[in-house]
Amino acid sequence: MTLNLIDRRPFASVATGRGDVTATPLREVRPGLLLKFECDNPGGSHKVRAARFIVRSAIASGEIVPGRTTIIEKTGGNFGFGLTLACQAHAIPVELAVGLGFSAVKRRCLELFGARLIGLDMLERGATPREVVQWHLEHAAEHGRSYFYTDQFRNAASVAAHELETGPEIAAQLKAWPEVREVTFVSCAGTGASLVGIAKALKLAGYSVTVVLVEPQGCDSRNGVFLDHKLEGMSVGVVPPFIEWNLISEIRTVTYDEVLNTRRTFARDSGFLVGNTAAACLTVANSLAAGATAEHKILSILYDHGLWYLR
Repeated sequence: MTLNLIDRRPFASVATGRGDVTATPLREVRPGLLLKFECDNPGGSHKVRAARFIVRSAIASGEIVPGRTTIIEKTGGNFGFGLTLACQAHAIPVELAVGLGFSAVKRRCLELFGARLIGLDMLERGATPREVVQWHLEHAAEHGRSYFYTDQFRNAASVAAHELETGPEIAAQLKAWPEVREVTFVSCAGTGASLVGIAKALKLAGYSVTVVLVEPQGCDSRNGVFLDHKLEGMSVGVVPPFIEWNLISEIRTVTYDEVLNTRRTFARDSGFLVGNTAAACLTVANSLAAGATAEHKILSILYDHGLWYLR
């Protein structure tokens, strides 16, 4: 299959009500299938949007004071990279508790981006990243720290970032396809923030939106059923805290072999190596694209690039 990679976005930034932000491309990679290239964000993923929004909101409310506050979070994933980048502009230090299951490459890159990795000795003794964060919060004063725990799985600003920024950005870009009235949004859910925020924003912009949730084979997030799998960022072992199940029209599952095949094919045809979660959604989106029309497009998100997942 030869991909078109048509980028009909005629602008470099869009107004979202939060100030102008640089837009990532929305491309029609094959007839009927639109992909939002969030892998083009600083830090390589969509998570920088939530991190940036959380940090800005906390500074505005006084919960973060640059020069005094240190950010703390339990993540070795894309949110960690987003936090380090979001905080650099304000000279805010970032401390991350990163599970030992994350690759050494990712840990080194987090440090390269500016994060300080904490609690290695505790992790080696069997503590969880959550326990590492809790210990540091409890002992902050004696270590001279004033912490702000971003707590992405409980921080509703994660949803607001996508409802007020990413979603309106996509809606503005969809004007390049003026015939479109209906969108099938193929998404996964870790926290559920981007799924909910984008879906709500597109509905508010006047589009008829059908949401298809993608999960690894054997997982059922709605009922709290999770199996071990290799698709980082989706079905992460807890019911997505921000998910609104009334937004979901259909749930489809994918196998790891299907995801790897999609990732290889997309890399060869387009030159873009995307992450496993993006490839999982792309697997389902590809299967739906044949039913698209001029008025009805399939939309999915390339959440991140695939370099983190090479072993």
